Amino acid sequence: MRAVDLSLHAGRSFQKEQTGFVHLCYQSKDGAHDTIPVLENALFALSLFRTRLSDPVLEGIALIEKLLPFEVEGNFPVYLHEYPNCADLFLGIRLLPVLFWILHDFSNVLKDLRGQIEACIERIVKKNEGESLPAWAADRLKALEGEAPREPENLTEWGEALISLEIAEARGAQVEPLLAKAWTLWDPELFLYKGKCKRRDQLKGEGAFSLFGLYLSDWNRQFPKSAEEPHRIHLKGSLVRPLKSALPKAISESPFVQFTKDALCPLFVSWKGEKAVHSFVFAKKHLEVDGSGEELILSYPEEIPEEEDRMCEANFYFNYHEEHQIFVNGVKASAFQEGDFVEIRSKNLTIRLSFAGEGGTFFGHLMRGNRPSQHGCVGEAKFAAYDWRLALRTVKRGAEATIRVQVALERTQESQPPLPLHASHCLHTPSSL
Repeated sequence: MRAVDLSLHAGRSFQKEQTGFVHLCYQSKDGAHDTIPVLENALFALSLFRTRLSDPVLEGIALIEKLLPFEVEGNFPVYLHEYPNCADLFLGIRLLPVLFWILHDFSNVLKDLRGQIEACIERIVKKNEGESLPAWAADRLKALEGEAPREPENLTEWGEALISLEIAEARGAQVEPLLAKAWTLWDPELFLYKGKCKRRDQLKGEGAFSLFGLYLSDWNRQFPKSAEEPHRIHLKGSLVRPLKSALPKAISESPFVQFTKDALCPLFVSWKGEKAVHSFVFAKKHLEVDGSGEELILSYPEEIPEEEDRMCEANFYFNYHEEHQIFVNGVKASAFQEGDFVEIRSKNLTIRLSFAGEGGTFFGHLMRGNRPSQHGCVGEAKFAAYDWRLALRTVKRGAEATIRVQVALERTQESQPPLPLHASHCLHTPSSL
């Protein structure tokens, strides 16, 4: 499997026979896709070109010929029906890589279309020259001149930077240092970006596939199981190309643990089971978080909106899967109190938790739910629950209430008996990772 194959498959999945266009709606919450986006159709056209088969290439040419007339002075509408309004000021720059690679690889079959694409690229560049552009857009224009992009700061920027990096490499730039950095941020077994994240998106039972992940998975020749289901991010796989530069070996670390106080989910743990990649997160909601990955110190603000669900204050989520078992003091239960020992036993990893409240009384519940970053609840799956949820409910609370949560991780290879009813093991000293 290659990223370009995912792009072609996704394009065919979203293509409608009546129009021949890919139909997608970014804002859809009910799964309906009636609109025709310019960018995804251009990406699909590039994937058709890259088959190098006569009929698909002709289909790709026809698709580009239909899209180019919608240009408005170096930019394009987000959806065809919005013409001539261009809501995205930088959509022309997003389209540049598609037009660049079509010219770079297929100019001999374009005929009159070649001149139209060249003129379109010139107008896009001219429109944006001298403008105040975001870093990724400025790097895209510099890549056309053979300059490697700057080192990105987050996951989204990394995806855009890799698009520019391949253009820059084709223009003769030295891209090895940036590539080496990218590989240090990728876990090839967990399919995970290891850099700091304020939000880690989830799609049903696994982490959402990012553009950065699409590139690194393709170069590593290994994709997650979730890639089998077509998604609009896959359409950008038409931009992913083999590199001329030598690739270092990516290193996996399972379990992967990250603690970031200001993130939506400050504690993030991921590990590889036998049948899936799993994750465990703490979602803070209104709480102030301190401490570390081994001991979370949760403080309550002075006021919490009364309409808020009291069980939304402190929540732990882990993906619902047959490889997980949950015990409270050694027995299966759906509720727990302060001082109880909660154990999540999974394939290859056991997570042990204990809770201690100060200045209040709290009660815990085990139920089904979805972490805040879940994106799989659309259309027919609107009310689906893809996570287990450990929720703490406030019974009573003083002005300066805090909760201390001890977290211990232990690698496990074979099935073990449940946690005993006594607490002879010490959860305050987590197992060494």
